[in-house]
Amino acid sequence: MKVEHDFSIKALNTFGVDVKTKTYAEVASIEECISVLERYKDEKKLLLGDGSNTLFVQDWPGIIIKPIMHGKEIIAENENSLQIQVGSGEDWDAFVRWCVEQHYGGLENLVLIPGTVGGAVAQNIAAYGQNISDALVSVSAINMHTLQEEVLQARDCAFAYRDSIFKRLWDSKYLITSAVFELNKKPETFELHYHERAGRYGSIMEELQSMGQETIDIQLVMEAVIRQRNKRLPSVTEYGTCGSFFKNPVVPVEKYKAIAASVADLQSYPVQNLDYRNKDLSDAAEQDAYVKIPAGRLLDELGWRGKWRGNVGVHEKHALCVVTNFKASGAEILDFVSYMREDVHKHYDVDLEMEINLIGGKR
Repeated sequence: MKVEHDFSIKALNTFGVDVKTKTYAEVASIEECISVLERYKDEKKLLLGDGSNTLFVQDWPGIIIKPIMHGKEIIAENENSLQIQVGSGEDWDAFVRWCVEQHYGGLENLVLIPGTVGGAVAQNIAAYGQNISDALVSVSAINMHTLQEEVLQARDCAFAYRDSIFKRLWDSKYLITSAVFELNKKPETFELHYHERAGRYGSIMEELQSMGQETIDIQLVMEAVIRQRNKRLPSVTEYGTCGSFFKNPVVPVEKYKAIAASVADLQSYPVQNLDYRNKDLSDAAEQDAYVKIPAGRLLDELGWRGKWRGNVGVHEKHALCVVTNFKASGAEILDFVSYMREDVHKHYDVDLEMEINLIGGKR
C-alpha cells in the first residue's frame, strides 16, 4: 500500500492538470482498501482510475484513493459463453485485447479506450454501438460507509448513456474492486453499423470492406475499430485530453428536424432502452419521440474543430475532443468548454452535458 501527502496528481490525470491532493493512496487488495477507509474515515474521498475522464479545477482537500487490484478469473463457463471476473485496476484496453486474443466476443468495439476496468464500469463507456453494461453481469465493491463487501447486479447500477449510479449517487459510497462480464465464446455476429457523418468516417463495416477481407472475425472487427479511432481521436501522449468531452444530446424529434434543416448531414440515433437522466423515456412511444444527435456535428458546424484559445483547443480531427498542451489549468479548460456550450445553446437551443467527471467548479 502506497500513501503520500500533499501529493501532485499531474501525472495521474490525462489532462495533465497540476493540482494536489491532501492525501493519496494506492490500494492493491480488499484488505488495503478497508485499512485506508478506516484510517481516513473522516476525510473527503475521491476514487481515481487512470484519470482519463476527470477534469480537476482545484486541489482535492481530502484523500484520493486509486484501486490497483489486478487479475482475471473465469468463474463460470458453458459451451457458448463464459463469465470472467476482472480486477478493477486492470487496464481496460489491455483487457479488451486479451479477450479478443482468446476469441471472446462482446467488448471488441470498446478497444483503445483509456482507463481502468473500474473506471470503465462507473462511466458505462460506449463506442461504435456497444456499451460496457451490455456485457456486465455484476460488480463487487466495498461499501465505504459500512466497510462491508457487496455484490451489485448490473440491473441495480442504473446504467444510462455513458452514465451509472456509481458516477452520481454512489460516487462516495462504493469502491469497485472487480467486475464480472459475460462473453461469447463463439462470436459470429458483430455490431458493425454504427455510423457517424456520411462520407466522413463511415461505419466499421465500411472500414472492414476497405481492408479487403472476405471473412469477418472478431480480430478484424477490433482492428477496424482501432483504425477508426486512430483516424479521428487525439493521442493522450501528444495532448492533454479526456477524449470526448460532451455526451451526444437527446432531443425531441421535432427539434432534431428543425436543426437538421440548417445542418447538413445531421444524423440521429434511436434512444433505445436506456434510462436517460431527466427524461422519463421508459415507455416505447415516449422513446420514439426523442432521438440522440451527434454533439460533434453541431460543434463542427460552428467552426470549433481546430480552434484554440491559449493552452486549450479542440482537436483538428474531432470537434468533441478538447485538448491542451499540458500547460492548461483546470479553470482555463472549464472556461474554454463554457464558450463551446454557450455557442451551441445560442445557435441550436441545445444544452451540451459534460461526459467527464468535474472536480471543483460548476457543471
